[in-house]
Amino acid sequence: MTRFLKICSALLLTLAAAGAQAVNYAGTTFEIEMIVFERPQGMAQARETWPAAPRLQYPNRWVDFDTAEGEQLVLSPVATRLDNKAAALTRGGDRVLFHKAWQQVLQQKRRSPAILISGGDSIDGHRRLEGSVTVSVSRYLHLSTDLWLSEFGPSQSENGILLPRRPQARSEEPMELTVTSGEFTPTTAGGFFAETPAPVYAQRVAQLQQERRMRSGELHYLDHPAFGILIEIRTVAPEEEQDAGE
Repeated sequence: MTRFLKICSALLLTLAAAGAQAVNYAGTTFEIEMIVFERPQGMAQARETWPAAPRLQYPNRWVDFDTAEGEQLVLSPVATRLDNKAAALTRGGDRVLFHKAWQQVLQQKRRSPAILISGGDSIDGHRRLEGSVTVSVSRYLHLSTDLWLSEFGPSQSENGILLPRRPQARSEEPMELTVTSGEFTPTTAGGFFAETPAPVYAQRVAQLQQERRMRSGELHYLDHPAFGILIEIRTVAPEEEQDAGE
């Protein structure tokens, strides 16, 4: 009985230590590097598997690589270290659509904003790769992806898949209302009309939605018939974190 109680006590202490470590991870700066690549003919080889009406939407809470808090970027750019991986993908016939590295203070998922991602060819304000990823931390590092790869046709058709417009930060420039043909049209303070972008449709869309638990310092691979992700999350030395803050 005494031995059993000792084992239970040791187990409880281990769990408590793990929980305390998880709490300490929140608010810690990590370095993240991500490559998103497209497979050759990936859309054409398995087009029958793409959903006819995928749910494409951007989250309400988001940041991009231009978002700043005060004078500091939320996602601080750093030098990439996986250039050899990107080069190997290119040599193998894949096409790299996105490759960035940045430092980010990670929080628990409920407090973590999504990161807007885009890359590849553009058409009417949209990119071939769009969507968002969320990197958070609890006991482990967590990655949530909601990315989509669009195939555009020679002409826009309303029979295609409507693509959501990438969110924009609210402009600090005041807006005014101008009456045009009996309707109110928003304009900037300078009097220029704020045009509403025309809707853009894609012929086919491949979507990559995954949840992945990760460990720092390990290269992780997320697979999809049309495109894939290589991502590595690295710990940041205290002096590196201080240099990034400065």
